[in-house]
Amino acid sequence: MTPTANPADTRVLLFTPETWPYLRGTPRDTKLQAWVREHGIDPKNVTLDPISIVTTADGTQLIEYTEFLRNADGHKYADPKNADQVAKEVRHVPLRTAPPAPKRADITTLALLQAIHDHRTRPVPPGKYRWEMPGAWWTLCTVYPEKVVTAAYVREDDRGYLECGVSLRTSWLTDKGAARLAELQGGEA
Repeated sequence: MTPTANPADTRVLLFTPETWPYLRGTPRDTKLQAWVREHGIDPKNVTLDPISIVTTADGTQLIEYTEFLRNADGHKYADPKNADQVAKEVRHVPLRTAPPAPKRADITTLALLQAIHDHRTRPVPPGKYRWEMPGAWWTLCTVYPEKVVTAAYVREDDRGYLECGVSLRTSWLTDKGAARLAELQGGEA
């Protein structure tokens, strides 16, 4: 029988749809993919929904993720309840080993500059202010410890890529930072 989780369980997020673009291609992405494979999970079948470690009321630890469902031929198929969606299901597997510990180096220069750029250029919904939307710092803190995110911000600030005004958490890119982002993306400033 597959263990299950309930809403009262505690969760530690490892990955969210908002953080996916900033994890892809980083050392942490490579480590997390190897880690899920060790637990019998094929990363190609995992959706962009959150992946978390859940601790149940009895102390059992589970990896919770959402997996695409496949037919007998191994192909993904449309959800019978919503033809616009691919069929998927939340799964739980017992946690055998702890996930790799995040490090400042896991947040690459490209990932951090892109996260800041994306936040600063994201459209603001009507009736809202930009400061009401979670910024890049807070988004990254959903899957990295605060000290790791802060250390990555300090690293890029020391390189002259960020300007922060009164708080490093609300940084924006300097001209040098925008040029570096364009260079890392393979474009020109």
